[in-house]
Amino acid sequence: MPGHKPMKDRLTLALCANASGDCKIKPLLVYHSENPTAFKSHKILKEKLQVMWRANPKAWVTSQFFVQWVNLVFGPSVKKYLQENNLPMQALLVLDNAPAHPPNLEDDILEEFKFIKVLYLPPNTTPILQPMDQQAWLSVTTRTLTSAWKKLWPESGAEGTFEGFEPEVPVEEEIVSLGKIHGPGDG
Repeated sequence: MPGHKPMKDRLTLALCANASGDCKIKPLLVYHSENPTAFKSHKILKEKLQVMWRANPKAWVTSQFFVQWVNLVFGPSVKKYLQENNLPMQALLVLDNAPAHPPNLEDDILEEFKFIKVLYLPPNTTPILQPMDQQAWLSVTTRTLTSAWKKLWPESGAEGTFEGFEPEVPVEEEIVSLGKIHGPGDG
């Protein structure tokens, strides 16, 4: 589009829940900046967000970030869930073949979380996984999608063009909102 400069702002949000959906794990959020300017100006503390925050220039999840998330967030959250629900101390983490998922993840899991077994799905299983993706996206609000759409296509119309949509919300509010939806509040 002539005269249009695309936004370079991006993030990756890794979501995780059990099959029944009653154990939502704190998301891993990877952003291109360790300390966003918007957070400083709004006095937002990353530690208070309901996400595990990591920074990477391309906003990609790395193997290192993923292993940290498994040991610092996933493991403790699953252990607590199993104990609180008087369930056997066993869990299965099902992963696709994304580059961030190390092939020998079980070797990197801390001793106290060795009850977690890892299952890697075969390559090209996207059609099988899509229903799970759709379920995860059900809790993403219309506000989130509208805000993202307006950032992607600012000249899409004047205010009020999309009947029933809420006004654009700053990215830091969206992060807090997503964290509340998908994060348990601790861990």
